[in-house]
Amino acid sequence: MKANILLNVEVFSKKNGKRQGLVKSLVIVDHVIKYLVINPGGLLAKAQFFEPKSIVDVDYKQLIIQDTREIIIIKTKEVKKYLAESFSLMDCPVVDMNGQSFGRIVNATFDDKTFEISEYEISRSLFDDLDNGFAVIKASELVYKNQKLSYQKEMFDPDLQSQTAGIAKKLLGAK
Repeated sequence: MKANILLNVEVFSKKNGKRQGLVKSLVIVDHVIKYLVINPGGLLAKAQFFEPKSIVDVDYKQLIIQDTREIIIIKTKEVKKYLAESFSLMDCPVVDMNGQSFGRIVNATFDDKTFEISEYEISRSLFDDLDNGFAVIKASELVYKNQKLSYQKEMFDPDLQSQTAGIAKKLLGAK
């Protein structure tokens, strides 16, 4: 399953049908989706998130959790304790083994039972994405440290996989 299906969807409780807010971020720890962060709206709202095991059903419009009691609501100053050693999935920078930045995370593929990420999709640049599509890197080849994902090879390593074609090739037939 692709991770972007979990983003920007409304969260509802199955028990009472109450709307909780929109999923705005996915928190990853050791290549596993640990929490989904909710933006409930409102100026004085506290941080809200829940574990993915709480998901009963999800589609591109809504995400259903069993009960509102599964949502963790904490004060902003306590967020760091919950989210230590984690990163937000989308837009996380990716560097090669030499520390050279070469892209950002745009999506991931995960197992819908264990929520373990098997591979990440990397945007290298707008023009490269148009020509070749996103790069695909196995999760086992990336290590999170210093607020970046570090690719354990050179950025131009030939093992770096691309999706079948970029937007230009798919839509325009460009070669």
